[in-house]
Amino acid sequence: GVHDSEPSTSRISQPRLAAAMCPGSITVAGYGPVTMVNAKTNKPGDEAGTVEVDAGAGIVPHMKGRSYFADACTEGHYDSRQYSALQLLGKTMRYSVDLSAASCGCNAALYLTSLHQNADTSTCDDYYCDANKVCGVNCAEIDLMEANNRAFYATLHVQDDGGGVGGGYGAGRRDWNSSVYGPGARCIDTRYAFKVAVSFPVDANGKLRAMEVRLSQEGKPCQLPVRVANYNPFGRDGMQELSDALAAGMTPIVSYWGTGETLMWLDGPGGDGQGPCNEDTPQQCGDSVRFFD
Repeated sequence: GVHDSEPSTSRISQPRLAAAMCPGSITVAGYGPVTMVNAKTNKPGDEAGTVEVDAGAGIVPHMKGRSYFADACTEGHYDSRQYSALQLLGKTMRYSVDLSAASCGCNAALYLTSLHQNADTSTCDDYYCDANKVCGVNCAEIDLMEANNRAFYATLHVQDDGGGVGGGYGAGRRDWNSSVYGPGARCIDTRYAFKVAVSFPVDANGKLRAMEVRLSQEGKPCQLPVRVANYNPFGRDGMQELSDALAAGMTPIVSYWGTGETLMWLDGPGGDGQGPCNEDTPQQCGDSVRFFD
């Protein structure tokens, strides 16, 4: 949910056929009803997997699935103006995730891009845009999470910075380690679902100060925080650019991918050899992950 303080609640309704472009809707606390819109194309020439909306489970992306939060969904017709524009500046977005099935080489992602404002249909024919131009169109991108059961990244990207700046634990990031995040770990045991809270605090002028991410899990003695700030890509004021994007409203996107890709940048050993995975085995990725609450 999106809110200032009250706990989030989600109700899932209208389950439909799994392969449908319009798989169903959820309720986002602080925003209202959201209809999911499934991508048909993962990247040019590569068909997307399915994303289901299930009354009990929440949003369930299967391998290569990608789905957009929207105010409406018209089967067979993509329209960027239908994509939700959540205004998260000064707010917190909370959700739960179960990525127990996502092992080394898999990426369960929840991220924001300026999809609602994009008028270019893209090479995926659904107005998709991100900072890496996966479908030929770039726009601002805020990765609340790109993760599996060994690694977790949160990253800020202005529209033309594919690398971005971020934190967490994985190939190149050392805010945490495998003793606190991973299967059987002390703070977040990724064999089970856990909670994610992402805040976008502002300064006295209403400008974005940081992205603050906090992971927590029922019954665990510790939470995992990470803060991403001071972003000046190519000598520009990245915090101001992303502040403007957040103020305009950004569209949440869920995806799950890994098959046929390399994700050593996310979960590999890294330069110091301390990263979580020695090799990626995307062929062993579980069929799906789950976002809920």
